[in-house]
Amino acid sequence: MLCLVLLALGMPLGAPWEPARAAEADEFGLEEKDPELPGKIKAWNADCLSCHSEAGLKNPPRQGMDMALLAKLLVDHPRFEASDHGKMACKDCHSEAYVPYPHLPNAKAQIKGCEPCHQQPAKAIVPEFKASKHFKDHTAKFTCLSCHDSHTMRKAAKLPSAQAASRQDNHQCLACHDDDRRYLALMKPETRRPEMSKVHDWLPELALHLDHVRCVDCHSPVADMALSHEVQGKDKAVRQCESCHAEQGELGRRLYKPMLIDQPGETDGFANAALLREVYVLGANRNRWIDWGGLGALSLTALVVLVRFVRRRKT
Repeated sequence: MLCLVLLALGMPLGAPWEPARAAEADEFGLEEKDPELPGKIKAWNADCLSCHSEAGLKNPPRQGMDMALLAKLLVDHPRFEASDHGKMACKDCHSEAYVPYPHLPNAKAQIKGCEPCHQQPAKAIVPEFKASKHFKDHTAKFTCLSCHDSHTMRKAAKLPSAQAASRQDNHQCLACHDDDRRYLALMKPETRRPEMSKVHDWLPELALHLDHVRCVDCHSPVADMALSHEVQGKDKAVRQCESCHAEQGELGRRLYKPMLIDQPGETDGFANAALLREVYVLGANRNRWIDWGGLGALSLTALVVLVRFVRRRKT
């Protein structure tokens, strides 16, 4: 009887039920209703970028433009299209007030924030962000856009490598923490920007770490799902080398987490073998044969030294 009911409903036997076109849905679970929409978005955005680009700055398509202001509002077209927001229309965030030119006087006030679209992630992110040192110290000035460039940013998991994620995310931190002008603009005028090398003088090979580890991997607590937005000061930052330079270390739970989810355990004697495709973290990637070989070489060296010492004593 159940089989007849399933057949009447058009459901295949022995196969799990899935919503129609689930494979074609995007990460928000939405389906494309207008097949011509991507082309329309490109045309709409091209109109905006005819001004807000290097080409528009060199050859402005309209007369009477404030060129000094325009120079501060340029968008790198290729980077924008490759970003997480690259398939969206400019007016999705900048509102219809920006469609006519000159733009409406109150257009800037109508720019949408991040939360209207990112409602579900915001439930976890907003409490973390409000607990962060940045928000507590600079509430009025610090927003999502202080770190995230909506025209270029990409999720770390979508980048081709963990090193690319480190470069992108660390650039966001260094844009303030390695730039006097922007640091003072966001902080109190009387403060001084601490020198990165002096603040991290306890950390060997600072440049090498910044190439392979994100600042937030040490300056935020481990989150169950995505990266935590609770950025912490130096008093709470990770300072123990063994936190990363050990098996099952912090990096495996943070930056390299997507790689290790699919390839856990040990392969060919190496723990976390997936990491070796990108980086060798001393102490995190272990091979028992190398361990035994190193111990043997050390023992042999000690034995040779001992024999030579005994022979010299006898002579």
